[in-house]
Amino acid sequence: MNHFAQARAKTTESLLSASYVLPSVLAVNTAALFALDALGGIPRWIKTAAALFLAF
Repeated sequence: MNHFAQARAKTTESLLSASYVLPSVLAVNTAALFALDALGGIPRWIKTAAALFLAF
């Protein structure tokens, strides 16, 4: 039983670090998308498809 409690504690500790990692990964992803858009690297049909998907 003690082994399960230790495994659960380690899982909780890894979730705390994920709470810092996930926002930073999303920020880098957003910056990369803005850079690609500024350079014309995203085709118009992908922008239209994303806009339609997010509209519903």
